Amino acid sequence: MSSLGDLKKNLLKKYDSNQLAQVYLAKYPESTEPEVWAKDFLKSITHLEDDPDVLWVNRGEKENEYKVDSAGIAALLKFLNYRAFHLKKKFIMINDAHLLSTIVSNKLLKVFEELPENFCLFLFAPQEENLLPTVESRAINILLPQTQHDVIDAVNLPHYNSAIDLVAQLKASEHQMLEEKKFIEESLLKTMKKGNFKELEVALENLKHYSVSDNFNNSKVSRLSLFFN
Repeated sequence: MSSLGDLKKNLLKKYDSNQLAQVYLAKYPESTEPEVWAKDFLKSITHLEDDPDVLWVNRGEKENEYKVDSAGIAALLKFLNYRAFHLKKKFIMINDAHLLSTIVSNKLLKVFEELPENFCLFLFAPQEENLLPTVESRAINILLPQTQHDVIDAVNLPHYNSAIDLVAQLKASEHQMLEEKKFIEESLLKTMKKGNFKELEVALENLKHYSVSDNFNNSKVSRLSLFFN
């Protein structure tokens, strides 16, 4: 199995030579966070955190699956109407692609078949999940490697006094996504250890808002401030 670095290096080489496939089905094992992998990959292409040439497609907060009228699907279809702003490709990242309903999958078949040359679309799904055969047949299959937990555990997390302090230090880190994830995990763990159900309920609600707010391009300071009292 290719390592994280090998897969990333191979895709970046294809990007540089304009040889990226138009649709990838990125399966991942249980231990892997696909969004962490994707953002690390994109970081080597663009320094912008909210690049106008990158679209993240996520389900709505109360959606068990993608529907025809889902905001994420509408954003995807609208995104296709614009040319790349400054990158060689416009990237579409669809999380939980195994939860595309049959109706939505069939609706998007033509999109997958006729995706403009300046677009590259990634469908992220757990390794054990299957998409419609007609969808899978139109994508290049890749397998994301397991998350390197030793790297995550090795990150030396300093004390953060505020969300502004945290964001400043994350920007200076080589492991931004890993460090942010570790900070949130430790924040929840501390709350759980207190054994206060009310505080845990608030913490879980904050985690939900943190996840959803990324869809609305809220600033990182605003999102992470949820974890500071």
